[in-house]
Amino acid sequence: MLTYHDLTHHIIPGPQSFSYFIPHLLLPLALLTPRSLLSRWQSIALFMPIIVATTFHAWWSMGGVDVISVDTLLHALLLLVLKDPWADFRYVSRARIDKDDDTGDTQTTTGLPAVTANGQVDKRTSIVQPKGHTKRLDPSSRTSLPPPHEQPYPPTLLTRLPWVGTLLVSLRLNNWKINLPPHDRTQPSVPAFPTRRAFAIYALLSFARGYLILDLTRAYIAQDPYFTDSSLAISSPLPFPALRGLPPQLLRSMVVGAQAWALLGQLFYPLYLLPVGLHALGCLPDDWSPHRWAAYYGPPREIFLHGVRGFWGKYWHQTMRYSVSTPGYAVAEVLGLRGGSWGKYVVVTVVAFGLSGVVHMGLVPPEPAHVTMGVGWIRLCVAGFFWVQAVGIFCETLVARAAVAIYGLEYWQRGNGLTIRLVVNGLWVVAWFTLSLPLLAEFARQLGYWSVWPLPVSVWNGVTTGRWITWPCLER
Repeated sequence: MLTYHDLTHHIIPGPQSFSYFIPHLLLPLALLTPRSLLSRWQSIALFMPIIVATTFHAWWSMGGVDVISVDTLLHALLLLVLKDPWADFRYVSRARIDKDDDTGDTQTTTGLPAVTANGQVDKRTSIVQPKGHTKRLDPSSRTSLPPPHEQPYPPTLLTRLPWVGTLLVSLRLNNWKINLPPHDRTQPSVPAFPTRRAFAIYALLSFARGYLILDLTRAYIAQDPYFTDSSLAISSPLPFPALRGLPPQLLRSMVVGAQAWALLGQLFYPLYLLPVGLHALGCLPDDWSPHRWAAYYGPPREIFLHGVRGFWGKYWHQTMRYSVSTPGYAVAEVLGLRGGSWGKYVVVTVVAFGLSGVVHMGLVPPEPAHVTMGVGWIRLCVAGFFWVQAVGIFCETLVARAAVAIYGLEYWQRGNGLTIRLVVNGLWVVAWFTLSLPLLAEFARQLGYWSVWPLPVSVWNGVTTGRWITWPCLER
């Protein structure tokens, strides 16, 4: 029988002391305390030392970091030290235009930012809804749109409670103005779906797509000894003669990437069917219903337009974007790096991916079972995958700037130039992840992720062997 000790020591880190929970209590308490009681620096001096000390004690008790505690510490640093929600934050929303039924007639505001194609990194989070999910308003009706409503820090406790609660759950800071122009000009964010029904359909399709990809890639993993035998290199020969014309590292890296993409995709839309259902029953306000939020993923075209930068900055979910990048802006300001300088860009990128690597170290338990390397090396594998992304981005940016300098920006925006750009970026992204994903593959192999079927019911197993149940605990 799996005990809590086994779970938090051998599978994934978890709380081992009460100190783990103190930052989760102090952060909302600090945000609820008005400036009439504590000034900004008094608030920082009172709350941050305790949050930092208890977080470090929690890490000591756990024998390492975990994702939630690192995220909470970064969130506290962002909201209490690096930014000033009391003075600068505004919650913004636009009143509904039409009645929100499920007939598909609801109209919402648009205004997506234009795609840049100059080889530079766009600092804005791409807010693009899945194709066909949002109707554009007729241009003649735009003048009748109500202006966005902006709510600053509320003066009373009763109104502060939902304001602070919404801020704490708004990890992507959509629908918030935070005194950062590249972010603020896109707010309020564009809802990804016009109706709850559209959201539900997309969520179910997303679930089915992710389920099949997880099932099929796991079926391949079961036949490839690399994923369970730590003595085999990722470049060792493939198990199937028909596949031996493919580079082994390329195929295995793509399998790892597909598994990660499909698994993370299930953490958003399918799970949010519950709050959307509660909204339909009148139990949640409009702003708390995920179908009214911005899309979690941008269009895949961004990867072909901007390469690795487009993958991380425009396509991939932006859940931790501001908690890991804002410290970089603070460091750049201390160093006197301002504007759009290359030095500032390097500092922000290095800090963002550096902190992201530390966050993902929290996936490694303190005493993983059946490993062939030390726990520190396993943590470096998963962190290293994120750390090296900065290297790929810098190389890509330099090449993109050189291409623009030689041929001009306009050449890469249309015709043959655009076609070459799309093809080269696509091949480059595949090549880059073929080089970097082995770090993630080794981390997962050491922790035994590939020895467990991620799905309790397997369509592949059911069709090929007649055994539909993959988890032994469900067969009893």
